[in-house]
Amino acid sequence: MQGQKEGRLEISGQWLGTITQNPGGHATSYEFEVFLSQTGKKLRGRSYSRVDDVYTILELKGEIKGDKIIFLEETKIVDVYLYEGLEACYKKAQLVLSYKGGQWQMEGFWSGKTDDGDCIPGKVLLFKKVPRA
Repeated sequence: MQGQKEGRLEISGQWLGTITQNPGGHATSYEFEVFLSQTGKKLRGRSYSRVDDVYTILELKGEIKGDKIIFLEETKIVDVYLYEGLEACYKKAQLVLSYKGGQWQMEGFWSGKTDDGDCIPGKVLLFKKVPRA
């Protein structure tokens, strides 16, 4: 089964989906892409958030708890383009891993902080991209 490797959960790879933001944020929905590399239960990688020509690229770290819970935390800005008055949000997410409709997905909630305070939180939905054979 895709996502399993020698009896252990395999999270490494590209995940594509959306991140939503509750009312009051810049936009209600953003494209969200995450690249993850797994070593044991630890994760490292990058996240890409974008809407129109606004985007952020951040380094992230994470951890797998049990066989279904994924914690992700953005730690450092790699690149950013924001309109005047916007700030990059360092997001933390707790996601639940599941296998639905023939593909792996992670879904859950996020919250975050800017240099000036809390971000308006929302939800995350990501699907694992399966490499073409």
